[in-house]
Amino acid sequence: MEERCGTRQLGVAVFVGLLAPASTLPRVMARGGPLGWLTLGAVIPLAALVTWRVKKLGEDGLAARLTGPLGGFVRILYYMWACALCALTAGSCVDHLEHTDYGGAPAWALALALTAAAAYLIGRGKGAFFRGTEIFYLALLAVLALFFLLGAAELPWSALCPRGPVAWGELGRGALGGGAALSVGTLAAFFPRRPRRRGESPMWLWLAGWCAVAAGLCALTLEALGPRLIAQAPLPFFLALQGLGIPGGFQRLEALGTAAWVLSDLTLLGLAALAAREMAGGRDWAAAPPLLAALLGGCLLPDAAVRGASAALFEGNLLLGAVLPVLLSLRPHKEAGGISCG
Repeated sequence: MEERCGTRQLGVAVFVGLLAPASTLPRVMARGGPLGWLTLGAVIPLAALVTWRVKKLGEDGLAARLTGPLGGFVRILYYMWACALCALTAGSCVDHLEHTDYGGAPAWALALALTAAAAYLIGRGKGAFFRGTEIFYLALLAVLALFFLLGAAELPWSALCPRGPVAWGELGRGALGGGAALSVGTLAAFFPRRPRRRGESPMWLWLAGWCAVAAGLCALTLEALGPRLIAQAPLPFFLALQGLGIPGGFQRLEALGTAAWVLSDLTLLGLAALAAREMAGGRDWAAAPPLLAALLGGCLLPDAAVRGASAALFEGNLLLGAVLPVLLSLRPHKEAGGISCG
């Protein structure tokens, strides 16, 4: 029987995995103008609320609390969500790779390589997967530190000063996008976990840290491009990295950023596939359909293909990742059978 996950393991995996959707947030935040990036601060209370209520569901994982006919239906909804997240993540990752130094490779080859890497990452077991995410975490921290240092030194901070009236409605839409991205972290609720040890940061702090980093990435992009160009650019975050570098040293950091962000995409794919396995009672075969969805999504779902459905995707993430877990946590706990939704 596999060892239960620790709070740090889950926190690292969620932080790294959520950097994948964070790269798409600048477009949403830019609609609120130069202050759009600040709306991610409003998402922190949501993180605290959801993690507090998920903790009330117990340490056996969310799937163990879904019993009865209706509970089985909810499991199917979550399983479909995991497959959809894999497809969208792979499609976005392949799109990023094709727009940088990997444009010569066909989409199917990139999707196949990404899916094979994710399958290898989770094929060695849950423990090996979480150990791998620790390495990804350290690598991405180094890359993020480089981006922020260069951005603070080279880009004009005046771009973050508002000019004209504040678009409060668009700021609200930005908060919705940030909350939708953060809600994907609820995948971690499906893993049986052990009690938090002394010195381990609670999960809400990991999510708050992600909000701070995501806000920094949005500010960096707003500094470099401005709201108008962000609205027109296909991949604004990676385009913003083109302006960073040291003359005579290294430049064109969008290729480095895209390569580093593959680690985040792989983590989110592995997290979703392993969570799907937990939803199916720990059956190994249950990780295969999400990986197949990733392969198909990498071939068929670039960012441009799903941009028009962003509102529906935001609402779906919030419903399944935030609203439904909170509602389930409010139901009485039956020790023998968990929460019976039937």
